[in-house]
Amino acid sequence: MGGYASRIASISNLAVHNVYRGCKRKYIEEYDCDSESDYIERTLHTPKKRKLLTTAQYIYKTLFQEEKGSDITVLILGRAWRLHKVYISQSPYFASMFSGSWKEANEKVISVEITDPNITINSLSVVLGSLYQDEVSLEPKEVVSILATSTLFQLQGLIDECVDIMIETTNSETVVSYYNAAVSYGVPTVKAAAKRWLEVNLLSYGWRHPSFLKEISPDLMTELVTSPDLVVLQTEFCIYMMLRLWLFAHIHNYEETLKIDEYFKNHKWTEPFLTTEEGKEYAAPFKALRMKYLLLHEQDDKILYSDNLIPPDWLYSAYREQWLHLLRVDGNKDRGPVQMTEEEFSKECYRCGRCVEKPGEHIWRWKAFHYGLDLLMTLDTTNLRIERNHRIDCEHIKANHKEHKILIKVCLFSLNEQRQVKHVQDSRMLRLRLRRNTEHEIMALDKQLCYPLYISVNMQLVTPLTLGQEDTSTDILSDT
Repeated sequence: MGGYASRIASISNLAVHNVYRGCKRKYIEEYDCDSESDYIERTLHTPKKRKLLTTAQYIYKTLFQEEKGSDITVLILGRAWRLHKVYISQSPYFASMFSGSWKEANEKVISVEITDPNITINSLSVVLGSLYQDEVSLEPKEVVSILATSTLFQLQGLIDECVDIMIETTNSETVVSYYNAAVSYGVPTVKAAAKRWLEVNLLSYGWRHPSFLKEISPDLMTELVTSPDLVVLQTEFCIYMMLRLWLFAHIHNYEETLKIDEYFKNHKWTEPFLTTEEGKEYAAPFKALRMKYLLLHEQDDKILYSDNLIPPDWLYSAYREQWLHLLRVDGNKDRGPVQMTEEEFSKECYRCGRCVEKPGEHIWRWKAFHYGLDLLMTLDTTNLRIERNHRIDCEHIKANHKEHKILIKVCLFSLNEQRQVKHVQDSRMLRLRLRRNTEHEIMALDKQLCYPLYISVNMQLVTPLTLGQEDTSTDILSDT
């Protein structure tokens, strides 16, 4: 009886358990059904994005690449381009050709003569293809060719895109080709950007890369040497030494820097090289040098005459001018320039500079002036200062006057990875009275400047003879 009762109890418990399980399953099933319904509902109302062939892509693929429905064949660079008048007439070049009295207006096959070596099959494909789509991908390495082709077909929108890319990618690999292209195709903004890059980097980068200097034509080099904005590292004589390297790179296959001094030391010409038939082509940049500033040190004078590149008559007036300045300063008739316009200053000034690699305190001297000036420059992390150093042990002639006026302009440059100017600080032209051992602050440094820091200094230390022989001892300047 007990066993039977136990069995009944077990069955009852099992039934209850099964009933419970069934309810639970039913609950779960009902819950799952509701969740699934919600999920399905959400799925049906959630947009699904799929990239389809757009109209522009279809037009480009079908009409340009596959050349379907063509109504005009254009022969360019030996290839037949089967195109469509309605699309290529976006180009003013073709639009004018297909209208008016031009014979091509009713032709089915036309020929376009190409004489520009910068225009290639690839650039034609990009430029003509751009007429069939609403966007175009341009590679910087092809941008000069695309600019040339866009200019031919007068596509200003594409020209503007090329200009933006060229300005953005101006660097040591592209700057000369960009400059030449800007001149050829009339793009002043690119020309200005390329010239600025060259003015800042010519001496610092070109000196270490003769193959780069070889890319620069005599006309471009003349423009750079003449520029008052040329950043001259060290002194003006360094421009001559750079031109020496530039000349060697052009007339010889440059191999090693060490061979240059040996070459000029053992040269075979008996007359100044720049007057010879071979040398005349390279004379203009040398003639653009500020000759009077090449004569400030005896060793520099020896190099000039040993090289025998520059004709002596180019230097005669420079020698005379320096001697007269020395006499006037020593006779206390010139205490420095009083009045000069910006234009006069830019034309006459002495250009020099430094590259400071790391922050800290840096002190250097410019003392190779026969007027008794020994200039001490000090740069720290906050400002740049100048001082007229008056040391007893100075080996140069000393001016007798207690005060000397100078005009000075300083520009500080920070460059980015492409050696483009990232930040510039300009003091503009300052008039300073330099008294013995008295320091003057030129500028407080901007916080945006970073290192290496390039320092370009333009100075006028004496009254130019071209401004007349007025008595400059009269004090008409206020203290700075």
